[in-house]
Amino acid sequence: LALCRGRGVSRAHAVSCAPGTILAMACSTLRVPPWLCVYVVLGFFVSPDLCLSSAAALVDESAASGQCGRGCSRTAAGSFRAAIRQVQLFNPPVLLQLHASREDNKVEKYAEHVAWVVASFGECVNQCGEAKRSRVVECRSLFNNAAVPSSMCSGMIKPSTFEGCDCESVPCRSHKCDSTLVHTGSVVSKDSGNAFLAEQMFSNLGCLPEEPASQEAPAGSGGVFIDDCVSWNGQGSCRSGLPFYDLKSTAMSPDVCFHFCIGKGLDLFGITARGECRCGASAVNQAVWHHQSPREPLVFRDDTMKLGSMEQLCPLRVFRYTGPYEFGSVPFELLDATVQDTAYVDSIVFGQALSAEAEEDMPGSKEDASGETSSVPGHTLAFDMMSDSGTPGWQRPCWPGNCGAGGGPWKKRRRTLIAGLTGRWQEYVVIEYYFDPTLDSARRSAFRKAVAAWSKETCIHFVETAEPAPAPSLQVNAKDAAHCYVSNIGYPGDTVWTTVNMGWCDSERYVGNLIHELGHVLGMNHEQKRPDAVQEYHGQGPHLIVHWDHVKEQGWLDQYEPDPNTYVGSQNDGIGDPFIGLAPYDFGSIMHYPAGDHFETIPREGAKLTGNRKSLSEGDILQVLDLYQCKERSR
Repeated sequence: LALCRGRGVSRAHAVSCAPGTILAMACSTLRVPPWLCVYVVLGFFVSPDLCLSSAAALVDESAASGQCGRGCSRTAAGSFRAAIRQVQLFNPPVLLQLHASREDNKVEKYAEHVAWVVASFGECVNQCGEAKRSRVVECRSLFNNAAVPSSMCSGMIKPSTFEGCDCESVPCRSHKCDSTLVHTGSVVSKDSGNAFLAEQMFSNLGCLPEEPASQEAPAGSGGVFIDDCVSWNGQGSCRSGLPFYDLKSTAMSPDVCFHFCIGKGLDLFGITARGECRCGASAVNQAVWHHQSPREPLVFRDDTMKLGSMEQLCPLRVFRYTGPYEFGSVPFELLDATVQDTAYVDSIVFGQALSAEAEEDMPGSKEDASGETSSVPGHTLAFDMMSDSGTPGWQRPCWPGNCGAGGGPWKKRRRTLIAGLTGRWQEYVVIEYYFDPTLDSARRSAFRKAVAAWSKETCIHFVETAEPAPAPSLQVNAKDAAHCYVSNIGYPGDTVWTTVNMGWCDSERYVGNLIHELGHVLGMNHEQKRPDAVQEYHGQGPHLIVHWDHVKEQGWLDQYEPDPNTYVGSQNDGIGDPFIGLAPYDFGSIMHYPAGDHFETIPREGAKLTGNRKSLSEGDILQVLDLYQCKERSR
């Protein structure tokens, strides 16, 4: 800006001049040919994203062909890319919205905002020696979720319609081999998932006009969790239809804002002229709205975006995610949300404040050994009755004993997989599950992903059955729509079924919550219920400072009371024992509640790790390996 102003350029035009000046300096320093510099500097104002990526590609081509000129090489190309990246991240925030030319700011018509949406996979079919399953892939309108011709999604990455499946874990139907019916196209890779989509799967939607001052978040208020839209009763859309979050950063950019919002499962995002990042959800992103119509104040109205040229700075620049959606949800592989994020978004969606505890448990109730719930009015804090007398929990034996909570490890084991393969583990723990016939395909898909997370890392082998499995096994349904929970912790008993009620866990958005619930099925307690969590226990702890009055007032006392049976480690269980001794307290466990009004962590740095609902921590994996004595085969 200073260089441009020094040339006598007005401040308004200096804002547009600065990026070109930086690029010109980079070209000069790297001795890039003048024609390329002109292409980059002028092209920046025509179409920045396209220009920058194309320019870098041209540098690569020139370096490879030897036509780049003195001092230009692949190393220079890499440096040039780095310089371009600095331009994209340049601050102040106004430079994020530098698209001042007419061509760059054209907004597509309503009907042209489309996305690929895939349904859940159907049954597994074993044909011609291959087991695969298929799904429907549709092109849909982003803002009304209506199906449109597939040709409108041309140019966007289309997901595969087929996936390989494992007849060892899911029911398979055999089909007579017919070469004319065998799919020969690309197949979804289970390992790669959709993680590649996170690179830069977004595009510019347009510019929204200045919003009323009453909708602006006061400086420094509420952190990123802005709750103005929970009970919004004003006119029009709350916060311009981007009602979630308010992220501020000195290095704000479209890339930073995109990764923040998409990690929360939100596919629309905007950056204000002040450099604030906000998030929203389109009609296609049905998982956010729990497959219902959103409340009127939360709807993003694309018809309010400014069309044509925008010669002035944009008050609110809006972008969208352009990758595919999995049954009305941002793919699970792109999510990076905590249970606190889930509760926050659901609070705005439903128009009432929800706590993180309410997302996974019911207040004022406690599960007994049989899985039945009972009220617990006026019960005494557990740590008042606990002492250091007796044997520390980390000296208990695991399988065939029980070094954890609830009914202990599940008992059915086998040394090989059904196909006779030996696999990674000396023994596999088999847990069968059956879907209620009324359970929708979105919930089934989410549950299968949660199951896969445990099976990938441990010797637990979940097996889906086509018919109701005999007890003990899992019965998966959604009969209680208001809650997501399991009826038992650990083994339920030889003649008892464990119910997995999916309730509001109705899409891939809640796979992490389901991984948490399956932790309970396997015998894991909430990490904050360890006996050393809120008090000293045999020389260990405390790790939390609980605000008991607040917890009791909210009805969550039983979720923070120490339970002496909660896993804290184990004794030496022989050769190949996965873990011996005291297990470190795990703030990042998928079984831990998030820090906030109810407790603080010791040390304070542990707070940012709590509430994880993305993936299993190393401590989670080791706990189950130890509980079940999952021992690897020698090679």
